[in-house]
Amino acid sequence: MPVDSRPSVRVSFCHTTLMVGPPKTLQDLRRIEAAVRVTCRACGRVHLLDREELIAQRMNERRSCEWPIVRADLSCRACHEPNVRVDGVPFAENAVELRQRRSTMLMINLSLVVLDQAARQSARERPAEEAVRLALRVLHPHVADNAMLTEFWRQAMDRKEMVYCHPQLVIRWIVGRLVARGYAVWAELR
Repeated sequence: MPVDSRPSVRVSFCHTTLMVGPPKTLQDLRRIEAAVRVTCRACGRVHLLDREELIAQRMNERRSCEWPIVRADLSCRACHEPNVRVDGVPFAENAVELRQRRSTMLMINLSLVVLDQAARQSARERPAEEAVRLALRVLHPHVADNAMLTEFWRQAMDRKEMVYCHPQLVIRWIVGRLVARGYAVWAELR
């Protein structure tokens, strides 16, 4: 029996290889660095969703990340029409729209962290006014409810020995509004 003269090569299968066939889960899209594209058949708008943001959002809501279920669940963000085409866009990690979305989400989440720290600090002393004001300005176009932001300012900053102040409750309202508008808020802030 002839002996194989080829050197032994150890083959390891890792998640960096390209996919063979359609994806089975959202996590499979990591292999091809794909984003999720949602094309509305009713209004014609195209939305490019960040894969990692979508995975985090679905995991936090305890929803399935299986690709057929995700495709059936998604709807148009503009007209809320469920009649959409969902597909993965390979190698879309550096798309301008995704970078803008990520920076927006980072600013929103960091602003919520500042408000959370201010709410915790307001029970002991007056929080830093400039930081709270900047965080509220960042959140204003995304929350689209001036009353909530004004209420947080009143609860956290304009305390005059009020016993019923609950700025943490107002943060929960703000987070609820952001989640309802489609923003992925960090799990620690929900």
